[in-house]
Amino acid sequence: MKRLNLYFNEYNLLMGKAAYLPLSSGLLHSYLETDPKLADAVKVFPYLFHRDTPQRILEQYREAPDVAAFSVSMWNESLSLEIAKTLKQRHPGVLIVFGGPQVPFQSNAYLTKHPFIDVAVRSEGELAFAAVLSRFLESRDFQGIPSVTYRHPNGSIVRVEASSPQVDDLDRFPSPYLTGKYDGLLRDHPEFSFQAIIETNRGCPFNCTFCYWGQGGLSTKYRFFSMDRIRAQVEWIARNKIEYVFNADSNFGMLPRDMDIAVVLVETKKKFGFPQKFRSCYGKNSDEKIFRISKLLSESEMLKSVTLARQSNDEQTLENIGRKNIKLSTFQSL
Repeated sequence: MKRLNLYFNEYNLLMGKAAYLPLSSGLLHSYLETDPKLADAVKVFPYLFHRDTPQRILEQYREAPDVAAFSVSMWNESLSLEIAKTLKQRHPGVLIVFGGPQVPFQSNAYLTKHPFIDVAVRSEGELAFAAVLSRFLESRDFQGIPSVTYRHPNGSIVRVEASSPQVDDLDRFPSPYLTGKYDGLLRDHPEFSFQAIIETNRGCPFNCTFCYWGQGGLSTKYRFFSMDRIRAQVEWIARNKIEYVFNADSNFGMLPRDMDIAVVLVETKKKFGFPQKFRSCYGKNSDEKIFRISKLLSESEMLKSVTLARQSNDEQTLENIGRKNIKLSTFQSL
C-alpha cells in the first residue's frame, strides 16, 4: 500500500529570529502515531512552521502531497488559503484539511467560498484528524466522523452534527516534546531562536461567545494534563535551552495546582538556567492566588506583569458576547 505524504502547515509569526515550535502540528502528528495502521501508512514531512512567501513555502513540498493539513489562525489565514489553493491546482487529488480557531464551527459557507478545502475540523483536532486520515486510506466520504464538515465526492457539502467526545485524560494525546517531534527542527534550524507553547489543561468555565478556549460554552469543564507530563515538558524545554514559554491555558492561576506548576518552572530555571521567561493568560477574576503566583515568578525574573481584564464597559456588548465583568470596586481593589 502506498504511503500517504502528509504535510503540516502551521505558519506562526516570526519575531526577528524567534519562532514558536508548532504545537498543533506536533500534537496531531504524535497522536496519529498511536494508531499502528496510520503510523505505517503516513509519511510526515518536516513541519512548515512559520510565515514566509508563498513561493518559498511551496518550494518545501519536495514530494507530491496526498494530505495537506493547515492550522489556521487570524495571522495566517490568508497565507494558508493561498497555499491550499495553489496546492489543489497543482495536485487535484490532494486532501486539504483545515482546522484551528479561524475555521467557523458552521463551516458550510466556508467550504463553499473556498472550493479547494475538502475537510474542516471544528474543536479539538486529534481524534477527528486521525479518523479522517484513517478513512482517507479507503475513501473520500467522511460521513459519520464527528466534528467535521466535508466535501462529498458528489460535490455536496456535508456537516456531521455529532462532535468528538471530550477526552478527560489529556495524557491520551502524547506530548510532541517528549515524543521527539521537535528534535529535527532544533537540529536543522539553528538560525532560529525557538519558543515553546505548553498546555496544562483545556477548557474554560466562562461562556464568552467569541473565545476558542471555551468554544462558546461547549467546553466549560476543565480537563487536565498530568503533573508528571508538565514537569517532563518543562525539563525538556530547559535542557534544550529554550528561553521563552507561552502557556496556552485559559485562566492560569485560577486552579490550586497552578502554584505547583509555577514552582516547577522556578525550580527548573534555578537548576538549568532555562526557561528564562514565562507568559500566560491569567484568570479573568484575578485574586490573591494569582498575585502570589505572579510574585513568585517575578522574583525569579520570569514574569513582568499580572493582567486584569475588562472585555468591555458597554452593557449591550457584554450581553451579546456572554461576558460579565468584575465589579469596578473589585477591579480598583486589585
